[in-house]
Amino acid sequence: MKCLILAGGKSKRFGEDKLLYEFKGKKVVERVVETAKEVCEEVFIVTKDPKKFEFLKIPILLDLSNVYASMVGLYTALSYAKEPALVLSGDLPLINSGVLKKLASSYEEPITLAKTKDKIHPLVAVYSPKVLKVIEEFLEKGNYKLYELVNKVGFKAVEFEGKEALSLLNLNTKEDLKILESLEIN
Repeated sequence: MKCLILAGGKSKRFGEDKLLYEFKGKKVVERVVETAKEVCEEVFIVTKDPKKFEFLKIPILLDLSNVYASMVGLYTALSYAKEPALVLSGDLPLINSGVLKKLASSYEEPITLAKTKDKIHPLVAVYSPKVLKVIEEFLEKGNYKLYELVNKVGFKAVEFEGKEALSLLNLNTKEDLKILESLEIN
């Protein structure tokens, strides 16, 4: 299975590029790539700025639109994948391979995604390219809401608790950073 890591955001709430932020000795995106490589035979970055991620030495896919939205990254990823693929946001510094393996082995079309308590994680998921038509409809209407997409298409949720659930925490603000740094789960 391929893994496509979405890295096209602006990091506005974080105040600097959160994917390039040093977290426990490595850049955040580097941690995500290394974990994905433990599970997937091919790992790609999807971005608007390829030069920024050349240091990762993995294939880079240029976003198919200039719009800054995760939906655009997902569209680019699935357009390339041609088969079910693991799709991750690049801002998951604590993600662990056990979670990714469980998601991949539990896959059912069209979408299998991670769930914690009352929250679904559409950017820790396996997607079928069969959802591309629906994504195109959303993009044409200017609707970039992933939660609406997955609810419209339907999905299987794989529930995670404890340390596995904590590994799904993403980095959006400096306050998030303080919480993530205080956790000892990896």
